[in-house]
Amino acid sequence: MNRVHLLPLIAVFLFSGLHPSKVFAMPEAGESACSEYSDSFESYNLERWQDVLLYSRQSGTVGVKDGLLNLRCPKDDPCEIQIYSLFTFEGDFDVQADFTVPVAPEACQFNAGLVIQTLGDEKSYKCYIAGAPGRGLFYRARMDYFGEQNQEKLKGGPSPQTGTLRVVRKAGRLTFLVLDSGAWQETCTFAEPCNEKVRVRFKLQTGDDEKGTQSCPVAVMFDNFAVNACDTIGRE
Repeated sequence: MNRVHLLPLIAVFLFSGLHPSKVFAMPEAGESACSEYSDSFESYNLERWQDVLLYSRQSGTVGVKDGLLNLRCPKDDPCEIQIYSLFTFEGDFDVQADFTVPVAPEACQFNAGLVIQTLGDEKSYKCYIAGAPGRGLFYRARMDYFGEQNQEKLKGGPSPQTGTLRVVRKAGRLTFLVLDSGAWQETCTFAEPCNEKVRVRFKLQTGDDEKGTQSCPVAVMFDNFAVNACDTIGRE
């Protein structure tokens, strides 16, 4: 697969802990014509996804195996790998994906999950499961502006090794939800508005973006990417 290289406003999160969300009920089955862009990853669809390698000292791997999208980083050096959609969203939308972290690293830093990105990378809204030494797995959210790291970030509650991430944009506001005990729980709502045309990315990053962390081999699998609803979707 071809690899490409990509490139202060401060975001504030409205956050009151992990709590049930009544606002974002799931659309009824078949309600959204956008569902044709959903992907169960039976194969790697080159018409829908492009893999990306960013600022990495060592290359990770991207592929589909046994119906799962696999992102893997090596052991010795920081690594940032992802795939981005070759389709974009305008207006409201609702997307989700399942994740699995087969082995939860205990002594290193990583982030993995869904990123909503404006087309020029002016804004990136990051909805992660993450790992940190001594903490285990947890949910994390971050908004970056023009590539600036950690403009504002949230470290949320604990995450299981297998779960579901969901991102909803409604009236220009993005909300990050997770499936917990069969119910959707709101992790955070980004205060920084997002009205632009955007794409979605799957991402895995390991390394030393925080003091005292170290690199380690990490694998994260994604499955059942679903476009539950949207106003407008199309090829970039």
